[in-house]
Amino acid sequence: MRFWLGLLLTVVVFSLLVKLGFWQLSRGEAKQETELMLSHREEQAPLPLPLALERHRNEPLTGLNVSSYISPLPLVSNVTFLLDNQIYNGKVGYLAYQVVTDGAERFFLLERGFVAGTRQRSLLPDVEWLSKEQNLIGRLYQKSTNPLSTDLGLETTTPFRIQNLNIPEISEQLGFELAPYVFQPKQESWPYPQPWQPLPMLSSKHFGYAVQWFSMALAFGVLCVYVLVRALKVVQDKANVE
Repeated sequence: MRFWLGLLLTVVVFSLLVKLGFWQLSRGEAKQETELMLSHREEQAPLPLPLALERHRNEPLTGLNVSSYISPLPLVSNVTFLLDNQIYNGKVGYLAYQVVTDGAERFFLLERGFVAGTRQRSLLPDVEWLSKEQNLIGRLYQKSTNPLSTDLGLETTTPFRIQNLNIPEISEQLGFELAPYVFQPKQESWPYPQPWQPLPMLSSKHFGYAVQWFSMALAFGVLCVYVLVRALKVVQDKANVE
């Protein structure tokens, strides 16, 4: 009975390790396709925002180069946000966002950029918000969902401090709907650095994890065979003695 239980556990663990390896492999292949798409989009000329949205309405929008008229909403109402726990060039701080419109009853978030935090968490950094209407060239992105944490985590500060870029919850807070993307300007004279990390993890990391899982499965399999051979040898030696 003990032998069959051990064999069952061995098969389950080995199968799980192999399955995890193939899962990471498939994730890596999917990310590789996304990376190729992003590389292709990076080379494309910017399209007017309405045209880009129409052409790619059934596709992910991340990486699309667009041009748009941008009009910031009045700052007297709190339409600015600081995304907490961001790191850029070794510094801890925030990604600053503000609500803008393109003049066609379309409201969305514009990324102002990375702003270093202050020594005291209770003191928020000063941000130079966009205050004038202008035509901008930029790219769109959509934040991938974090399965461990999706709550907005809004603190009623000015600007609002948030823990996740949850656009539906931001829309509820504002009382009007925001488009499900962020506009990141690509301007040489932009006052703040703008990190570009469209994917939370590159395909190379997934492939690396796949190799690790397959290696663990191989090592586990070799160990199990070794233990089995030793056990059979012990049984055979006992039989010979008897």
